[in-house]
Amino acid sequence: MKCKTFIIAAAVFLLGCIGTLQAFTALEKEEPQEIRGIVVEDHDSLWYETQQQLWLQKAAANPTDEHAWQQAFEAARYADMIAEDWGRTERKQAILDKMNEYIPNSFTYNLCMYMTEICERGGNPEPYAERALQLMPENIARKDAEMLISYLWMSGKTFAKDRKPNAEQQQLMKFAQKLYTANAYPSYLLRYTYNSLQGMDENAIYFVNGDVPGYTSLVIQAALSQHTDKIIVPVSFLYVETYRKALCHYLGIADFETTKDYASMENRADMFMQDILGHIINKCKRPVYFFPTGSYPETDSFKKNLYNEGLVFKYSTRSYDNMVVAKRNVESKYHMQYLTEPNFVSEEQWKGSERIQLNYMVMLAPVVKSYKEEGDTLHANQLARYLTTAVVKTSLPDEEKVKYINLLGDK
Repeated sequence: MKCKTFIIAAAVFLLGCIGTLQAFTALEKEEPQEIRGIVVEDHDSLWYETQQQLWLQKAAANPTDEHAWQQAFEAARYADMIAEDWGRTERKQAILDKMNEYIPNSFTYNLCMYMTEICERGGNPEPYAERALQLMPENIARKDAEMLISYLWMSGKTFAKDRKPNAEQQQLMKFAQKLYTANAYPSYLLRYTYNSLQGMDENAIYFVNGDVPGYTSLVIQAALSQHTDKIIVPVSFLYVETYRKALCHYLGIADFETTKDYASMENRADMFMQDILGHIINKCKRPVYFFPTGSYPETDSFKKNLYNEGLVFKYSTRSYDNMVVAKRNVESKYHMQYLTEPNFVSEEQWKGSERIQLNYMVMLAPVVKSYKEEGDTLHANQLARYLTTAVVKTSLPDEEKVKYINLLGDK
């Protein structure tokens, strides 16, 4: 979902050659593995490079095999992503050229072209996305549906005029509903997002970073008709002028305008985003919340105004006892009993995103401490049990689990 917008990395990651005949022979005998996405399972760059070569062999054997070409492209894209190479790299371009030769009028080629153009300064992604929508298969994969959701969402066209659903919004909702009925996301991710939304005030704006909170919020709204009053805003989309203007129009506020020369600033992207966020927050007069991440450089200028209310940060220029709100959420808003229950349906843990469960501990450990200070051992022990279970259920190494559990210590 997120691309470098101000400075697209210009370095070209050249494909290396396999140095020995033995290595090449071994690669020929190896079967490629599905590229499932970093949020599902993450690998190092060597793994993706190897899978790229294996899938290219499949495609060479059957040049009209769309799946093989797409898997090769996905492997190349993730290898580039790890190397922080964005846009039209030589690695991806070589695959796109072959696709254009063998499957030019396919859904796969147009979607991959869109994924490339969207990260390219001066790119023209829209025609490829529109063509992909026309050629979309019935059994569209989760990653592909997410990419088209991103296109529709980021266009700003889903902010319906007069609050009446338009064609783009209806298409977006259908995608989200399809993801839900296909069990595209493990239930623990949907439950975490649902809990996050539960504690918010009505008609709030929720700024999110990353695919998981963005797409799962959309699914909860579209498929379950829950928290439809909230406006989910992926922070990276605010770099896109059409989305930004559509959002401001929907909120009934003026467009963001400035005379600052961001190009001359050292941290121009962060400064630009801070000003945009500040404009929206100050003008919209709505409750504002942020998804917790390890780093929010965009919010550095108003970090002192972010208050932990349980699973999200609320923006407020007025000082208040946020622990009172966090306790209310824990006691009457959040549903966390599921953390201590067995998994009644066999579901895999997405290695790349199961760390979202750790947010329970990081964000709510201070609430346990507050309960203890008040002498409320009943709530303190109950919440500590939920948080400990959330950590234990992850596939993290035991020593890392201990580090998080130690956040419950009294020191």
